[in-house]
Amino acid sequence: AVDTELKVTIANPRAAELLGGALPAGDTISDIAGVEWRPVWEWVVRFMESAEEFAEAEFALGDRQIRARVAAMHADPRGCVVALDDMTELSRAVRVLAWGELARQVAHEIKNPLTPIRLGIQHIQRARRDGSTEFDATLERTSRHILAEIERLDAIARAFARFGAPPAETAPLELNDVVSIAREAADLYAVGDAPDIRVDAELDIQALVRRDEVKEVLINLVENARDAHARLVVISVRRNNNARVTISVEDDGSGITKEHMRRVFEPQFSTTSSGTGLGLAICRRLVEGWGGTINVRSEVGEGTEVTIALKTTEAAPGGGLAEPL
Repeated sequence: AVDTELKVTIANPRAAELLGGALPAGDTISDIAGVEWRPVWEWVVRFMESAEEFAEAEFALGDRQIRARVAAMHADPRGCVVALDDMTELSRAVRVLAWGELARQVAHEIKNPLTPIRLGIQHIQRARRDGSTEFDATLERTSRHILAEIERLDAIARAFARFGAPPAETAPLELNDVVSIAREAADLYAVGDAPDIRVDAELDIQALVRRDEVKEVLINLVENARDAHARLVVISVRRNNNARVTISVEDDGSGITKEHMRRVFEPQFSTTSSGTGLGLAICRRLVEGWGGTINVRSEVGEGTEVTIALKTTEAAPGGGLAEPL
């Protein structure tokens, strides 16, 4: 505790240890502590000059991360109580966990394009081995799919290179034809050992999204259906009467138990031994980034349906949103 002139009223042994010296009552704390602590005491002075009752802040002091909390003291002598916590080790642990989470997410995102690439290569090998008379056409078509997935891998690498960029640097939302995006995602599974992927939609349904991210979400959902041993996946795109667009991805896989349904959006949760548990967590993060919502409905033994509701508003001048189309 200090008075309005930063003279120590009382201090416990941990405070003396943290500040690196004894804290006798009556001494000015800014004279006792090292110069690296000056930003903390300047902040405390500003607090006492204000009418606030409580405040909290964090300071980087050399190689230490200090959390300071201060509360007004109206008794005699007037001043405030300052609580200091050394958060250095905790901050380091949080950074390590964050990097681990990032590594798992990168691995998950890279795994998705690899599956269509593998299926495409296997399809080319099979066509060559069987002596197909349409081998050249098969090679051309499948090569396009493979190259498209390689481009997606490159986009993923660039996206993670921008990871942590300020929100202002995030690509703006744009009106995109989500039906064409759904067909692109389905086409990636048109060859090889994959479920039957069908797109049920009208033509040219626009929504305010980021095109590459929509494709990422749909492929994540198709991969979940594959993991659930689905034989049929139907991607439906509809425009509702309230000017909202919904995308539903329904499969006939093994489904999700009620116990697991409560946790499907949690990072690192997976119902399969090979899953990273980030698929639906990533989907929700992306969808909410567009201002949309995502919901899951599932029955064990019958399959799963994921429904995404999207905005259909245009970007207005100045970055705002116009009225619904």
